[in-house]
Amino acid sequence: MRAVRMHEHGGPEVLRVEEVPEPVPGAEDLLVRMRATTVNHRDVWIRKGHPHPAYRVDLPAILGIDISGEIVDKGSEVEGFAVGERVTANPYIPCGKCGYCIRGHLQNCPRFSVFNGAYAELVTIPARQAVKLSAQVSNVDAACFPNTYITAWQMLMGKAALTPDDIVFVWAGTSGLGSAAIQIARLAGATVIASAGGQRKLDVLRGLGPDFMVDHYRQDVVERVMDITGGEGASVVFEHVGQATWERSLELASPGGRIVSAGATSGDDVHMDVTRMFVKQLRILGSRLGTMEDALAAGKHLNAGHFKPLVGATIPFEEISEAHRLMEAGKVIGKVVVTAD
Repeated sequence: MRAVRMHEHGGPEVLRVEEVPEPVPGAEDLLVRMRATTVNHRDVWIRKGHPHPAYRVDLPAILGIDISGEIVDKGSEVEGFAVGERVTANPYIPCGKCGYCIRGHLQNCPRFSVFNGAYAELVTIPARQAVKLSAQVSNVDAACFPNTYITAWQMLMGKAALTPDDIVFVWAGTSGLGSAAIQIARLAGATVIASAGGQRKLDVLRGLGPDFMVDHYRQDVVERVMDITGGEGASVVFEHVGQATWERSLELASPGGRIVSAGATSGDDVHMDVTRMFVKQLRILGSRLGTMEDALAAGKHLNAGHFKPLVGATIPFEEISEAHRLMEAGKVIGKVVVTAD
């Protein structure tokens, strides 16, 4: 079969289409024919050799954490799935053995792993991580689901415990994660304020239906949020940008508000006024991916047609290097999807 492998860290050119042996599913695995996957910041960081242990992989490696496709084979111990069914999969895999996992705190597992391997024609996934897809969900939309909607669901519903009384501020609302957050927050009945940079992105953002929009290039974001909220601020700040936005996130959060963070696309090193944090009694909530409880809950809404991923570009499998270039350039509005059809 064909797969895209990297033998060294570097630019997009290190991703090469190669012939590799077909994977054989283990007793508890599904073998899935990949129809679509996506490029995420995580894939780019791994390719470039990010120093954090969470982004280290053994080389040669097949990247890709998002998968949609149909089952072509299954292991001897797999129940509840049939050959021909379409699935996606939760990429977050807790160890199942540590004290956190034993106590049912799967999201806190310190020995978790993250699935890699979707950049291939055939992919093995643990059956326990699979989410069935309804006929109305396209392969492209399903591929956009795992890393964005499961993560955003855990951030807003699992960590921030979102309610209809909340005012949610979403940075970069036209990004994959930001657009997922807007849709989930609207589904929860919360008031949504979202940001985007420039008129082109604001036009796209408007189509996602936030209650209010802010141009984070041309407007004072903190002042605008305070105007909208009558000086109170946002009770939930959806933070996934990091260095470029962190100080303003603390400023625009309401007293007793929650800042939930699952990314640092602009940089890891941030400055924080600790006094502002404790005087306002803010809760800062770190988050990462999501459990199968999150995946199945969000998956019900995907299958019901409540989520429509924002797709900015669709690239053929053979041109994954170009997909990575587009991702790094930051000019694509929404997800960069790679298809094998």
